[in-house]
Amino acid sequence: MNKIFTKDMATSLTTLVFVVMGISGVMMYFHLMDNYVKEMHEVLGLVFVAVVFFHVFFNWKSMKKYFSKKVFLFSTIIIIAVTIGFVTNAPSGTNPKGAIIKAVLSAPIEDSVVVLGLDMETLELKLKNANILFNDESTISQIAKANNISPFKVVAIINE
Repeated sequence: MNKIFTKDMATSLTTLVFVVMGISGVMMYFHLMDNYVKEMHEVLGLVFVAVVFFHVFFNWKSMKKYFSKKVFLFSTIIIIAVTIGFVTNAPSGTNPKGAIIKAVLSAPIEDSVVVLGLDMETLELKLKNANILFNDESTISQIAKANNISPFKVVAIINE
């Protein structure tokens, strides 16, 4: 590969992945198509990091000149300050979603079934149809462990 093609490819990939990341980030902010966008955004975030390194590597000479400018230092200081502001103001303690999930998975099955909007008869039928072994004194976590599957798989079976 010639050097010009490689530089152009690095710049093109960086630009295009940046645009998709920006659009998907805005979509996530406004909760548009959350289920579809979140995973793509996360994976492309990792790709973006790799592509940026690729871009910097092939454009190091000109990037080095840019990094030495005062505007780059000023921009760096602003980004560091904003980042520190977000990190230091992050809520502490337990994630409320995690607490709810943990409570449902570890509660007695008859309590979890109510939260999931079912009754015990429907639960029993769904689990038996899926060949899932359980007893009435189990929790979703215990059912999952006894059947060597994820607790979220048990919930998916229950909610089918």
